[in-house]
Amino acid sequence: MMLPLVLSKHCLDHSLMLELQLPADLFWFKGHFPGQPILPGVSQLNWVIHFARQDLGVINNFAGFDVIKFQRPLLPEQKVSLSIEWLQDKNKLIFSFDSGERQASSGKINLCP
Repeated sequence: MMLPLVLSKHCLDHSLMLELQLPADLFWFKGHFPGQPILPGVSQLNWVIHFARQDLGVINNFAGFDVIKFQRPLLPEQKVSLSIEWLQDKNKLIFSFDSGERQASSGKINLCP
């Protein structure tokens, strides 16, 4: 399995809020790291783009990123919130993964015009 379980989804204009569960059998946990699996940052960026395309209608391709911060690890079986805002005029996705009241990661993804 490559994607998390979507527990709830709220979409409004150019923003999206998802409640996700990270099953222990996610592909991304395998080998990263043995004995203490954590969700890699690349998978978090992949999910932001996936859900922006699926639910916000974003068609632009990845062009880079700004200000990416990984503050706390995301672990198997954890429930997390993912918020995405699409700044269409700037070709940017602003995202945040949160666990409880703590931010796990955040950043800005640049998209091709």
